[in-house]
Amino acid sequence: MDSESLESLGFLNATIQMILTLTLFGWDVFESLSLRTPYPPSMVALWSIPLWRIALLTTLWIGAEWSPHIGILSAVAVAFYSVDMIQII
Repeated sequence: MDSESLESLGFLNATIQMILTLTLFGWDVFESLSLRTPYPPSMVALWSIPLWRIALLTTLWIGAEWSPHIGILSAVAVAFYSVDMIQII
């Protein structure tokens, strides 16, 4: 690959990380300001499937390997989701 392609990939990577970081930050702020978030019935039903929880942890791990900021914000979002599911079910 030439240097221009690598620079464009670096810019794309940084842009995607920024968008995902801001999205997760907004989600975490929304979750922290409400005592119970109304989740769609499909997300509540998925909680009872162990493979879903493993997929959440795998996604969390991959996000943390990609960017520490995304890993931390994802961990907070998964923690909020887990606490809400434990209270609902």
